[in-house]
Amino acid sequence: MSRVRFNVAANIVGQSWSLVLAIVCTPFFIKLLGIEGYAVVAFYAVLRATLLILDLGFANTVNREVARLSRHTDPADARELGEFAATAARWYWMLGCGTGTVMFFLTPEIAGSWLNAASISGDDLADSGKVFGLLACVLWPTSFYQNGLVGLQRQVTLNLITIPFSALSNVGGLIFLWLGPRSVTGLLCWQALVALIQLVVVDHRFWKNLDAPRESRRPNLAILKSRWRFSAGMGGISIAGSILTHLDKLILSRLLSLESFGHYSLAGTLARGLYVMITPVFNAYFPRFSALVPAHDKASMRLCYHTAAQMMSVLILPLAAAIGFFSHEIAFLWLRDSSVAKTVAPIASVLVVGNCLNGLMTIPFALQLASGNTKIGLYVSACLVAGLVPAMIFAVSQYGAIGGAAAWGVMNGLYLLVALPLTHKYLLPGETGNWLKFDVLPPLAGALAIAGIGRAALEPGEPVVATLVAVGSTWFLATMVAALSAGRVRSVARQIVGLRP
Repeated sequence: MSRVRFNVAANIVGQSWSLVLAIVCTPFFIKLLGIEGYAVVAFYAVLRATLLILDLGFANTVNREVARLSRHTDPADARELGEFAATAARWYWMLGCGTGTVMFFLTPEIAGSWLNAASISGDDLADSGKVFGLLACVLWPTSFYQNGLVGLQRQVTLNLITIPFSALSNVGGLIFLWLGPRSVTGLLCWQALVALIQLVVVDHRFWKNLDAPRESRRPNLAILKSRWRFSAGMGGISIAGSILTHLDKLILSRLLSLESFGHYSLAGTLARGLYVMITPVFNAYFPRFSALVPAHDKASMRLCYHTAAQMMSVLILPLAAAIGFFSHEIAFLWLRDSSVAKTVAPIASVLVVGNCLNGLMTIPFALQLASGNTKIGLYVSACLVAGLVPAMIFAVSQYGAIGGAAAWGVMNGLYLLVALPLTHKYLLPGETGNWLKFDVLPPLAGALAIAGIGRAALEPGEPVVATLVAVGSTWFLATMVAALSAGRVRSVARQIVGLRP
């Protein structure tokens, strides 16, 4: 479990660094590119995430299989690990080259016809679309090596790579825009160069850490036959999940002006703060679950599962409460524009509820994947797509950005309500009550109580320093109260400081 704790800590540092860069750099990107230019960059980020549909769920297969096979106890497992890694790597390189070529020619047409640009030239949209195609080439192999390192539980190494490169991409991009052409195309050119260098580094580190004989690292398509069912199920989940996650942004980018879409993207950046906690916990515990499943040790799995669930609740519920209760203050301190903050704050408050519900479901989802059960996520996601796609289109067309944010929250609430009991029924029977009673409700009650007191105590018009102290101390106290209310988290804390649990 010590490696899991190190991985959680390393992932939190990496995600926090990513969020800090976004918070610090976004106002400067807006100043150099304008709100429409920032919206175009955000649109490309959504398009890049949507392209992950083509992965067909294989990223989680890589993570799961590398985690399982890396615990090999005989030479056959080591050979299988080498063959699997080589075959998967070949597939991702082919996918990257093919997707990048198609997007090089297709993206300029998509950007020109889809976005409602007022101040950005058509030439800049076309050129930036071509550069995006080059970025897409690098996306796929990088995704493979990153998921492979996560499966190897080398997440400290992975974050030591991604942290400096994310700084180089963002801060270096600002310097490039300041000294060179102030265009979306220029920024994407710089980011493509950084992404290429990062690919070389992460490629080297993955193969160096892979504990498999060199002679076994040869593609073998037969190695994928036993994994096709899991990958197919994950493919369906990935397609449905991508539609549900990015549908609001795609619809808003089409129906709203680029300026309004830029405001929604700013609210999304604020609400994304929860993933600083969500992603690290998931990435740390998913390989751990994958290693425990073959041992058929239900007692250890239950203990690990509830520890992970309580850890998730303690980390995200206080942060969600702080962002939701203080969204206007945070947006104003960040952007220093009262009119923009007034527009962004309510959207961020609604989005953070949806993100919080999504975060609570990630640990049960990790258990599904580790157990090889893709049916629950696939069937529930398919039903949500069928019902909520028209509902989301209606909400966005009638209520604009706030409607899309509300639809995201409703979707995640329904997913939690249906998928959570099914997960426990088939994988950990009888644990739904314990999850609610011990893992979620105590941290939630503590976080809401402290956040509510902090909100009532903060007077309007307080100085910047006083506001920062009030918001930060409220978040810290809410986290402490949530941690004290979670039994497994208290036990882990005692072990860390050297006390008996």
